[in-house]
Amino acid sequence: MAKRHARRVHHHLTHHKAQTGENYLVVVRSWMFVVAFALMLGLGAMVGQFISAQIAASTPVVAGVTIQP
Repeated sequence: MAKRHARRVHHHLTHHKAQTGENYLVVVRSWMFVVAFALMLGLGAMVGQFISAQIAASTPVVAGVTIQP
């Protein structure tokens, strides 16, 4: 009796094109993250400047010497 050859199954990979709407959402989401990060940095800088100004106003310094009230 002859040997039976096993059939080899070739699975063809089909590359699906990414949907345009999905790519658009990824781009919008990443830009929203960048903008939110920049806003938080700006807000932190403004708050830091305000606190620094308040501390400087409460403890006056003249020529590097702190004035006692």
